[in-house]
Amino acid sequence: MTELDVTFENNWEYTDIHIDLEVPYKETYQIRMLNSNDISGLLKVKGSGRDGQTRYTYRINGGNSIQKEFTGKEMKKEDVVRFTSDLIDTVDDLREHLLDPDGLLLSPELIFIRDGRYRFCYLPVLKAGERQPLCASFHVMTEYFVKNLDYQDTAGIFFVYKMHKETMRENYELKKIIEACREEEKIWEGEQKAKTKKESSLPEGAVFLVNEDNEEEEARQENRYQRKNDAELIKEKPVKYGLIKKAVNRIKTGRWGEWDDLITEMDGQETGGHL
Repeated sequence: MTELDVTFENNWEYTDIHIDLEVPYKETYQIRMLNSNDISGLLKVKGSGRDGQTRYTYRINGGNSIQKEFTGKEMKKEDVVRFTSDLIDTVDDLREHLLDPDGLLLSPELIFIRDGRYRFCYLPVLKAGERQPLCASFHVMTEYFVKNLDYQDTAGIFFVYKMHKETMRENYELKKIIEACREEEKIWEGEQKAKTKKESSLPEGAVFLVNEDNEEEEARQENRYQRKNDAELIKEKPVKYGLIKKAVNRIKTGRWGEWDDLITEMDGQETGGHL
């Protein structure tokens, strides 16, 4: 895909996003369809031409980009689930209007959150080399989720890593992948709740002794589990489904250190020690 020339023009009441292409402007059926219909989840776009170039402009009235929204703030599973749900709705609506979903620009700085919904930019061009296929761009978004997810949210980790694994394939059906991952995450979360409930049930009259001398050591250990700001992205290789379960369980029981350790485990490697 050709790297896009993107500029942001900030005004008092709104922000315009300009995407410039080194091709003559043409009034295609795509831009006419976008201007004539209110398509779910899309920002309004206007096309124009000048000096043999094309400019598409998207206007933002309120809301933050994903990049801004989650700067200094970790994502939760609910954020990712809402994103996938809104994306599926938008893809379905595009297809109903005979528009190719590959035109969606899935990039954190070009996806906006407004009124609790995710809004997307659509690039109405016909040439494949001027945009990235939806399957490829969604896989890149799963890497963004990996980097910005709250790693204490074990259900979210399971959901995101499952999506990342399934979208490594060259061709897949996005809607089926997302729905399958959500279903497996719900089953896994139910199993974990049942397991936790079973483990927490105690015999009547059970007595525990608390060693207060361990409080300082526990606080020191807790500090070791703080997340790195520049955590390494997950490596591009398939992972075994069993490793995901084992890794998530290790986080849940507090036996994980840095986020990098989780990534290493997902890749099936050892840095010393055993599960």
